[in-house]
Amino acid sequence: MQHRAPLTNHHADDTDCPAEHRHTSSGKPPHPGCTGRAYTQAICSCGDWQMKNPGKGYVNECRRRHLASHPKPNPTGPKVLRDLLRLDAR
Repeated sequence: MQHRAPLTNHHADDTDCPAEHRHTSSGKPPHPGCTGRAYTQAICSCGDWQMKNPGKGYVNECRRRHLASHPKPNPTGPKVLRDLLRLDAR
């Protein structure tokens, strides 16, 4: 199983800040009526890790490090079959 930890942006009142609300690097929105990104959160599907911080880049870096700590799943599907069935044409 490949784990996921999607990034989500949130307003100060803990409501989701929709993905279509673009932000400047400071978290200030050019979208009218949006209060801006107060924090970014990532929750891993493993259930043992989550991160919440005002720095989106920091959360993303920690998320990548955590996901890299999970063992890689064994490959399956057509490529594996092709590799197993490949004939050595030397």
